[in-house]
Amino acid sequence: MYADPSLIRKHVAKISFNDNEASLMKALVAYTGQQPAALYRELLLEQARSLVNGAVNGFGSEAPQLTLFGN
Repeated sequence: MYADPSLIRKHVAKISFNDNEASLMKALVAYTGQQPAALYRELLLEQARSLVNGAVNGFGSEAPQLTLFGN
């Protein structure tokens, strides 16, 4: 039925905002014109990718970096 069933979004996460955060997100939704859930997913995944890429590139991580050639 689906070309790749693993791409179906079936894992749900709940998020709660306080009044200030909700106002900010409501304004962002109004500004972008996107659906709230789609915008939140996009922002969350963008932040996650940034954190992972930073850790891989040695930024924001205190873990020692592995070298390609052991010295």
